[in-house]
Amino acid sequence: MRGWRKVPFVLLRGTARAFELASRASLSLAAGTLRLQDLRQAIANAWGEVGHQEAYIRWGLWPWEKSLYDRFLKPGDRVLLVGCGTGRDLLALLKLGYRVEGLDVAPRAIALARQMLETEDLVAELHTGPIEAVALPGSFDAFVFSWFCYGYIPQLEARVGVLRKIKAHLNPGGRIVISYNPTDRPPRALPIRLTQLVGRLTRSDWRPALGDVISPAPGWWQGLHYEHQFGDGELEREARAAGLTLVYHERSDRGVAVLSEAERSGGVRSSQRTSRS
Repeated sequence: MRGWRKVPFVLLRGTARAFELASRASLSLAAGTLRLQDLRQAIANAWGEVGHQEAYIRWGLWPWEKSLYDRFLKPGDRVLLVGCGTGRDLLALLKLGYRVEGLDVAPRAIALARQMLETEDLVAELHTGPIEAVALPGSFDAFVFSWFCYGYIPQLEARVGVLRKIKAHLNPGGRIVISYNPTDRPPRALPIRLTQLVGRLTRSDWRPALGDVISPAPGWWQGLHYEHQFGDGELEREARAAGLTLVYHERSDRGVAVLSEAERSGGVRSSQRTSRS
């Protein structure tokens, strides 16, 4: 860029960057005012707005999902799909012959999933509520956390508590299948430090931690998107705290893991990749 245009461009671009940083800081501060129940409701609201297009619901499994489920789910398995949403992977797993039930925090998503089941002439039990609190209907051969939703459970203690809870409902030889967003570099501390500061000042019962990511929810200015991104070794530590062992673990641009009860495992098979599969 040459001539007189360069100076106003640099000034305005710098101003835009300053507003962007201020917006992120303000969002971190605002998140600190939330209590844990408020955060969980914000998560439910955000995911209630996702995946409503019929083409998306009919899309089926992504190739990496299909490969993972073919390997670790057995025909006839009773499966609880945690975070089933509007039914994309629920419908696909039912069509593959698994006995699948769905669970989601968003009532609107569950309502659409019911409609799609009826349209496809499929039958499945659907449950509404957070996995942390809902009463589990019996025992299962596998629990599948859909589409990175394990990381949408706020707080380490809550995630470990969920793993302990579902371990008690695993049939012999049962598996827990998790996908997650990994972080390959140390998380930025300042945003979380700001959230923690406001949380202490407002006496919030939510305890933000490094790896928590807060961002605006798409399409709703008042909305909030939360997820926890996992550092190297973090998922293994949570599994051990719950009395579980990773029997398979792949960590690349996404993480996938299969857990089982410690005394029944044969050791972890792990791989790390740098490209998409």
